[in-house]
Amino acid sequence: MNPTSKPRKTVGGNFAWTLSAGLMYGFAQWGVLVACARLGTMEMLGEFALGLAITAPVMLLARMQMRNLQATDARSAYGFEHYLGLMVLNVLGGVVLCCAIALVAGYSARVSLVIALLALAKGFEALSEVFYGAMHQKEQMGLAARSLIVKSVLSVVLVVVALQVTASAVLAAAALGFSWAIVLFVFDAPAYRREFGGVGPWRLLWRTRWREQGVRLKSLLGLAYALGITALLSSLRPNVPRYLLEAHFGQAELGMYAALAYFTMLGGRVVFALGQAVTPRLGRYHTEGDQRRYGRALMGLAGGSALVGVCAIIGSALLGRWALTLFYGAEYAQNLDLFVWLMVAAGLEYVCVSLQIGLTAARELKAQALMLVASVVVVGLGSAWWVPTVGPVGAAWALALGWLVELGASAWLTFRVWRRLGLQEAVSVEGG
Repeated sequence: MNPTSKPRKTVGGNFAWTLSAGLMYGFAQWGVLVACARLGTMEMLGEFALGLAITAPVMLLARMQMRNLQATDARSAYGFEHYLGLMVLNVLGGVVLCCAIALVAGYSARVSLVIALLALAKGFEALSEVFYGAMHQKEQMGLAARSLIVKSVLSVVLVVVALQVTASAVLAAAALGFSWAIVLFVFDAPAYRREFGGVGPWRLLWRTRWREQGVRLKSLLGLAYALGITALLSSLRPNVPRYLLEAHFGQAELGMYAALAYFTMLGGRVVFALGQAVTPRLGRYHTEGDQRRYGRALMGLAGGSALVGVCAIIGSALLGRWALTLFYGAEYAQNLDLFVWLMVAAGLEYVCVSLQIGLTAARELKAQALMLVASVVVVGLGSAWWVPTVGPVGAAWALALGWLVELGASAWLTFRVWRRLGLQEAVSVEGG
């Protein structure tokens, strides 16, 4: 089933919606960590951060970046039911795998429960992404933005209430999952039916004859698995240093590192908003073989992302100690060097992410996975060398080195795509 057409919005309007909602979401997730730091202990924050570090790679693998596939599916090769059906299967498998990891790793019952609840929460979030993908494809970004804003406010309120009452990471994780489930079932699903018409999404999922759709579902899985591996590797890269920090220095040090690192997510939301605003058009420009417009849109995105990174680095050096004291406390502000190095790594990340959006629109999926393997290996080796001897700053060094390797590879792949489009245009002109 394909959603009925809606008038396309302007890039500026979509960017404004996506940026406002993305910043709200980023502040909300950051607010959760601030609440853990202020209403709990550094060890409790470490438990929550460890749960996020375990579940994030698995659930990002389950999501397979299908929202980007939907948004750039200019030919509507797959229906909404295919994306939703595959996501349901992936979420179920991801939650089970997270629980198995917690069991095999031998974490305490409390930490294992935090991991299970965070996996379930991320499962609800993954299902919402399918609805956002349908809205994104038709450039109806306001719908997804409103959902994200509601999700952000509700999650902070419920998590803060849970922490004030219990000061428990388990209840905080449960409150986070409950808030995301409410938004999925009360806001996202009704909004899809209201705006795009047709059968309700859950009824559509139930009525689809999946035996007859098996070939198309396998085809979608074959296209998406490379993106899933890419998402897994992308999540492993920042989390590998965290695993080593927890192993060598304990959950308190991990909690401190995670709290500082989350500042980088704010700039990331700006880059994400820029990317989401131009993603459908990058897909169309590449499908049409328009080298000039594809190159201009991608270079504008990369330039804006680089500017965000520069501002983050300068801001952390000048205002970092004040900001850390204000939001977390004086104990966290003692780590200004770590904070600046994390922003350096983030600046490299922002540019890489912008280039990867263009590569995804060009369907350069397997090449991205190979590139990420190299980056993760670099981060892993750097972490193994620097974390035991230097500590958290060594984790930031390893992360920056990994992003630097990926930036070089992404730039080369992007140039190759751009040059290929030029050759296609030349052949088309000669043939005409």
